[in-house]
Amino acid sequence: MTARQSYHLIFARFFPSLSVRSFSASEAVNTAYRVEITATSTDSSLPLSSYLNQRAAFEIRPQEGLLSEVVSAFGAASDDPPAKQWQGIITSCEKLSVSKDETVYRFVLEPRFAAMKHFQTSRLFQHQTVPDIVAAVFKHHGFSGVDYRFQKSRNYSVREYVTQYLESDFDFINRLCEEEGIWYAFEQHEQHGDVVVFGDSPEHYLRSQGLPVSYRPHAGLESVGTEALFNLSICHNPIVEGIRTSDYNYRSADTDLFAETDNKQSEESADNTVLLGKQQHWGLHPKTPDEAQVQTTLLNEAVLCRQTVAAGSGNVVSMTPMKVFQTDVSFPEAPDGWLVLSMEHSGSRDTAYSHTFTAIPAQLAYRPERTTPRPHIDGTLPARVTAAENCTYAYIDDMGRYRVKLPFDLDEWSPGGESRPVRLAKPYAGPEYGIHFPLHEGTEVMLSFVQGNPDRPYISGVMHDSAHPDHIPADWNTRNVIRTWANNKLRMEDQKGQEHIKLATDYQKSQLNLGHIVDSNRNKRGENGEGFELRTDGWGAVRAGKGILVSAQNQDAGGKVLDMDDAIAQIEQALSLAKSLNKAAQTADNHNTDEETQRGRLKDALKDLKEAGLIQTAPAGIATATEQSQLHTANENIHLVSGANTDITAGQSLTAHAAESLNLFAQSSGIKMQANQGKVEVQAQNDELQLNALKDATLTSSAGKITIAAKEEILITCKGAYIKLSNGEVEIGSPKVVRVRAPLVVNGAAQKDFALPLIQETRLSRSCLKKAAEEGSAYVLR
Repeated sequence: MTARQSYHLIFARFFPSLSVRSFSASEAVNTAYRVEITATSTDSSLPLSSYLNQRAAFEIRPQEGLLSEVVSAFGAASDDPPAKQWQGIITSCEKLSVSKDETVYRFVLEPRFAAMKHFQTSRLFQHQTVPDIVAAVFKHHGFSGVDYRFQKSRNYSVREYVTQYLESDFDFINRLCEEEGIWYAFEQHEQHGDVVVFGDSPEHYLRSQGLPVSYRPHAGLESVGTEALFNLSICHNPIVEGIRTSDYNYRSADTDLFAETDNKQSEESADNTVLLGKQQHWGLHPKTPDEAQVQTTLLNEAVLCRQTVAAGSGNVVSMTPMKVFQTDVSFPEAPDGWLVLSMEHSGSRDTAYSHTFTAIPAQLAYRPERTTPRPHIDGTLPARVTAAENCTYAYIDDMGRYRVKLPFDLDEWSPGGESRPVRLAKPYAGPEYGIHFPLHEGTEVMLSFVQGNPDRPYISGVMHDSAHPDHIPADWNTRNVIRTWANNKLRMEDQKGQEHIKLATDYQKSQLNLGHIVDSNRNKRGENGEGFELRTDGWGAVRAGKGILVSAQNQDAGGKVLDMDDAIAQIEQALSLAKSLNKAAQTADNHNTDEETQRGRLKDALKDLKEAGLIQTAPAGIATATEQSQLHTANENIHLVSGANTDITAGQSLTAHAAESLNLFAQSSGIKMQANQGKVEVQAQNDELQLNALKDATLTSSAGKITIAAKEEILITCKGAYIKLSNGEVEIGSPKVVRVRAPLVVNGAAQKDFALPLIQETRLSRSCLKKAAEEGSAYVLR
């Protein structure tokens, strides 16, 4: 380029008369360039506010001859392409000074992308790659597909959830690109203007097709009219021995997410003492070991590409960030040339164009430094639980996670898709156990964030609000209540004198009330509304596989759980009574009760509930009642013992059946059997009938007759005298006198028959009775 240049500021919609006095420009990889132009005009009233955000271009053109000077004076440009150009929008206009002859203005030109610095917002992106997210932001600002371009050398992992929180779109894009090792630079197109080019590999660097750049250190006037580098210094920086990353992913808690790189050289001649040790990173949030290794490699490449950095100056107008240039002098550090990272440009009416730059060896993969701060959320944010359509109950996934709607999210999502699955922090948790009360749609929750990262929310608390009021109002300040969505509840009352616990469900009004039992108005339920109540409108069951003690005996709260000493003593006393009566019955030649078996069961099974038994005891009595029937059954014995009377009363019939014998024994006061109405029948259906008394025996009929009949023989005898009726004959015998104290009438033979009751000679088999009982069938006659 010649020693003199012309500079032009061109507007797309306006045509002010401007003459560029000077300019300065700064540009670098992964940032927007900024060109400041100072210009003069004879017009002191340019509508500067109208120029803001308008398309414009700043050009550098060679100046050749008088014609070019005239053209430059009028701010016009030739039809030839400029030597260098920056396109974009005007982001700042200033009127610096006004004089009689001219007015000095200053304009700032930046790419259209730079306008995104002023768009701060908060929003969510779900299930997209970083290139997809960046493209979505560009489209949101009206950029078309020709305004930006992606050059990718690898597949990018899909990010489940990305949050832009109080962050400008410009910073948001920069941050994502830095995290994925994506660089970007700008191309200037005659038709499309400034175009953002994204890349991730050395193969995407811009390459010079011309001759190598001349390197003329300390050239001075020798460089006039020639593009060259004036100087180039190379700085070697120490690097770390390697990068280590680690993290934890709760969705695959057993997966090792450790990854590392090693920058040690294996050659024997290598000097690894210049390395500074390992650099460790935590919390990059990879999901898989492959993602962890990618992130580790990107971090290591960011270190390696800054090991050798060149800095220089020159006037080569074709140099631009992310463009590779070769020099006519070789440098062993950069056998493939140098990659420009940043530049500072300047020029004026009085001085020729020049620039300074930094560069790295072009054989290295460039990775941007992670300098854009990630938004950090301190404290909590409110959110509401969401659910899919027609979801009656809580909408959770297999890991117990929820979807929530954040207050700053103004986008529309399908129901239940408003966020990533969000975990709920619990006071207690373990493998398939813990505390979890499912949250329903609309519930307000407080979100906290792992390491303050907006992309990693979790529910740290649940709140009531005006739309979902607290279930403990001010006048219930003594109640501690756990109540579920369906009104299942555990209530614990702390009010002095009314302490109680209530465990209840609305289903069939099943409740357990302990302590002071109250109604819904907090009034005591009856005079005796204290203690405990277990009730339900449905079925009930009390089961204990090792035995049950039901006792009304008073006992200290610190006493033994199965303290049954009083009950056992009472049972043993009853069995002692049974034993003494057994002796009397045995003396009377009656059968014994099976007291020994009961005593053995008491000792071996019931005492301390060594086996699965049931013991009931109450000092003031036990009563059972039913409007229908009661059934008491035992496969072995039923033993009833009372210290006083045992009374059995039946409103209709009293029936007692025994498969073997029926024994009644009264020790001291006799036996009475009376029928107020109806006959009294006593039969020995398969054996003899004996009636015996130590003293007198009386057989009377108060209003009828007495009939004595026998099929074979009737014998009446006393002290040797007898009357025998047999075979139709009457035989009277006496060892002494037979006295007849009445007139004696003797007639001929006569006969009077009597119909004896028909008794079927059958026997009931005990084994058959037991089998019939087990099968629920009728008994079998044998």
